[in-house]
Amino acid sequence: MTDQVGASSINCRQCAAPLTVEQGQPFVTCRFCGATNFVDKSRAVFHYLVRPTVREDGARAALNRWMAGNATVKDLDRKSKVDAVSFEYFPMWLVRAMAQNDERVLLMPAAALSVSELGRLNIPPSDLVPFDAQADGLIVPPTVPFETMQQRLIDDQHIAPENIRETALVHLPVYVCKYTFNNRRFTAIVDAASSKVFANIYPAKWEMPYVSIGMAAFAAFFVLSLLSLFINFSLFVIGAPLLAIVFFSLAVAISAKV
Repeated sequence: MTDQVGASSINCRQCAAPLTVEQGQPFVTCRFCGATNFVDKSRAVFHYLVRPTVREDGARAALNRWMAGNATVKDLDRKSKVDAVSFEYFPMWLVRAMAQNDERVLLMPAAALSVSELGRLNIPPSDLVPFDAQADGLIVPPTVPFETMQQRLIDDQHIAPENIRETALVHLPVYVCKYTFNNRRFTAIVDAASSKVFANIYPAKWEMPYVSIGMAAFAAFFVLSLLSLFINFSLFVIGAPLLAIVFFSLAVAISAKV
């Protein structure tokens, strides 16, 4: 309902006490239980944030370890340049719903996100604390409405609104890392609670040389097997170790360059 000063009244999702929400204000804190509610088109949902446990130096170290890993190109950690690392709280819709008699927990971006893999995060309930608007860091406002999120659940997950048990807006602490490699700019996100690194597009290892070596090795051993079968089995005994050494050496040489 609306009173004379233009404020609407809703109930707290935590204790059901009445809340007074000023128009245009998306957040309201219950004066009875202290829970913070997010208001979107007359809907109230729980609003949380995850406390960060990783500082910027730890985030940079996690990014460096990921760059030096097996998924990225050789020496990405040494040949790339980290241009910027910024800390922010990114909004995600956290939904608990029933699907085929099982409860599912889904994480969906509540704002434009360049790294969709962030939705694979697992957030333990113990990590959630009531939202604090005074938390240090940029708080990214949600731009995906509640109704849009519900429609995506219907279209992508085949979950009807009546099967949703709980909805929360969760602000995740993340470090957004911008880096340059071969004159191209990339983005990686480091979770400030777990140090996990997420990236959709990055300088990945080129797999074609390894595929080519595998195909060549298969063909060589197949031919050697045929020759040994029709000529002399000793050919296989002598040739197999030699081929293994040759292809292993090729693999080592390529891994040092790719």
